Amino acid sequence: MAMIDFVKKINKHCADDLEPGEEVLASTFGQPPGAIRRQVAWGAIGGAVGALTGDALANQRIKDSEQRTGEGITVEIPAGKAVLGLSAQRLLVFGHSAMSGRPKGLNASIPLEQIQSIDVDQGKLAGKMLITFVDGTSVDFDIVKTAGPGPFADKFTELTGR
Repeated sequence: MAMIDFVKKINKHCADDLEPGEEVLASTFGQPPGAIRRQVAWGAIGGAVGALTGDALANQRIKDSEQRTGEGITVEIPAGKAVLGLSAQRLLVFGHSAMSGRPKGLNASIPLEQIQSIDVDQGKLAGKMLITFVDGTSVDFDIVKTAGPGPFADKFTELTGR
C-alpha cells in the first residue's frame, strides 16, 4: 500500500498558513470516530441495510470514543475530517476538500508544549489515533494505515521526547 503524503500537499496548498521558516515534518489524515466503520459497512453490505449497519457500528465507535468535547484544548479542534500536520513548533489541523482531497484552511494551531501524547492503536487497515493534551482533554480520529499514523506519532515523540 502506498502512503498518502500530505506533507507536500500542505507545503504546496497551505504555505500561507505556515510561519516564516516553518516546515511540516509529518502528516496524516483523520476522520471522525466511526467514519471508517460506516464506509466499510456501506461497501460490504450495500444499500439501506449497509447504511443502517454502518450507522450502528459508527454510533458504537463514537460511544466508545475517548473524545471529550466542549472543554479545554479539545474545543479548538473542529469535528469532521482533518489533515493533521506536525512542525517542530506545533500541531496544525487543516480542513479537507472532499472534491480535490487537498488540505484547506488552517482550523487549529496547537503548540507542541500543549500536547501530552499522541498514541496510535493500529489495525491491519485502520485504527485510532488519540491526541491527549496537557489539560487532560483528548481527541481521537479514525485513521487508515495508508495515512501513516505511526510515523506521525513517532515524529511527535522524536520532536518532544514524549
